[in-house]
Amino acid sequence: SQYSLQGLLYSGFFGGDESLRLVAIAAVWTGLITTAANRVGETTGLGKMKSSEAAVLLATEPLFAALFASFLVGETLGLEDMLGGALIVTACVTTSLKPQDVLNFFGVEDEDEELTLEPAEEGDFQ
Repeated sequence: SQYSLQGLLYSGFFGGDESLRLVAIAAVWTGLITTAANRVGETTGLGKMKSSEAAVLLATEPLFAALFASFLVGETLGLEDMLGGALIVTACVTTSLKPQDVLNFFGVEDEDEELTLEPAEEGDFQ
């Protein structure tokens, strides 16, 4: 019973074992601060953003995890990691561009007409 979460917390805070006390403090810290507080902050912050911005931000989470692991822990990033990061950045940049900017980048000039999608008429997909 000491190896369950309840047993760990009880033994750590009310028992005499100092090593279990440190483990219990780490478990409480992980549960309350790094999980619950992070989730509340992330949900609150994302709720105040446009959905497209929130999607781009959430898509970059693996990229930032890899970069922090590289800088803080010394994790080495291989070629596949760098290519994956480049794909994530490319996707984020692509989703943030306006269609007219993409056309201008590729040299397609369409200044007079705006891009519009016309509704399909009945029978188009039959």
